[in-house]
Amino acid sequence: MVTARMHRLSIVFLVSISVFAMTWHYLGGADRQLVITPEIAEYKAIDDKSQGGASVTDITISPDQTILTCQIVNQAKWPFCEIAIDLVSNNEGIDLSRFHSIGIDVDYLTPVKNERLRVYLRNYDPSYSSPDDPVSHKFNAIEFTPTVERDLQVIPLRSFQVLSWWIADYSVPIEKSGPQFNHVTSIEIATGSYVQEGKYTIQLNKLVFYGKWISESNLVKLLLLLWLVFAIIYLVSEQLQLRSVLSEIREKSLRLRKANRHLFKKAQAVEALAYTDALTGAKNRNVIEGYLSELVDNAKVNIQPFSVIYVDIDHFKSINDNFGHETGDEVLRCFVALINQRIRKSDVLVRWGGEEFILFCPATTLEGAVGLAELLRSIVETYHWPSAMSVTASFGVAQLENENIDEVIKRADKVLYLAKQNGRNCVMSKAVE
Repeated sequence: MVTARMHRLSIVFLVSISVFAMTWHYLGGADRQLVITPEIAEYKAIDDKSQGGASVTDITISPDQTILTCQIVNQAKWPFCEIAIDLVSNNEGIDLSRFHSIGIDVDYLTPVKNERLRVYLRNYDPSYSSPDDPVSHKFNAIEFTPTVERDLQVIPLRSFQVLSWWIADYSVPIEKSGPQFNHVTSIEIATGSYVQEGKYTIQLNKLVFYGKWISESNLVKLLLLLWLVFAIIYLVSEQLQLRSVLSEIREKSLRLRKANRHLFKKAQAVEALAYTDALTGAKNRNVIEGYLSELVDNAKVNIQPFSVIYVDIDHFKSINDNFGHETGDEVLRCFVALINQRIRKSDVLVRWGGEEFILFCPATTLEGAVGLAELLRSIVETYHWPSAMSVTASFGVAQLENENIDEVIKRADKVLYLAKQNGRNCVMSKAVE
């Protein structure tokens, strides 16, 4: 009952917070503005003199408005004048990417009616910009005719485009050729592309950026995430409660079964410890008295070949000495894994001691066992071992004749000794003496 009541209260809370958040966003609670004024930025005049022009500018800056008067002279190739607003003193700029629009209140007096005005948002990016070359800052541009009847024109930032000549001059890659506003270093309000000689006046009354602290889509995603978390918690709690009820119902009837299962698992664990090497996962020598003896008896009764491959990892002590015992243990594990991937299910790999292993191969002739040993030797030699070390192994192969298992193992051990004397990393075999 308590849990159900908590769930109902949680749903009421989520509904309330969702309605409040969407209403708050709809009524403008998430709106944010950034007004650019001379108090937070440096205003200055720029004209075409740096390009060989002769235009003359004069600028008056006050907290309420900035007035640029310009006498355009058609001497430069592209005569112009502009109000340049430096937003920061370094090349990092300010992040305007979370704003969606720019509002401009500007009066533009020109000799020709309906002259157009250019606005640049210059962005710095170290992949294409240089601190020593201001022109390398990206030209996010828009050109428009200011309207007299409206005090403030609001223009979406998505309307800005990057100038094609700038992209070509600086060989900007396609992935960087779109508008960017994450490091805007300056704003430029300039005369249009095709001006005529005469007097131009740009009177900037207000410059503001509009954005939101959180977008509507992100707010919806956040609310959906909140509901999803609640749903997961609800489902988990319901599942846990159901399991608790079922556990109480079945507790008495399952108690004996659980005890039996526990004993069975314990017996399996003891058996695994008795027959499996804990480090490598290979069989240990205890299998000789049971499973292995059955394989040998079966080979003799059915007159089938039975071969033994005695394997020793070359210079294993130096691996431990040079790389540490943990790396040595990892080499042993990897070695067993490599062998197990290439042998048959009927073959039995036994860790005989330390870095020595014996592979028992039922229904396998001496020639077949030699071929398998050579394959395993090549795999070990070419494997990418830990710490880029070089690991090899030596192999001694013998086939069961009219003898017991201990004797064929001794013969395989002898030919393994011959393999070591022969320079290691090789396969040696020998029939019964």
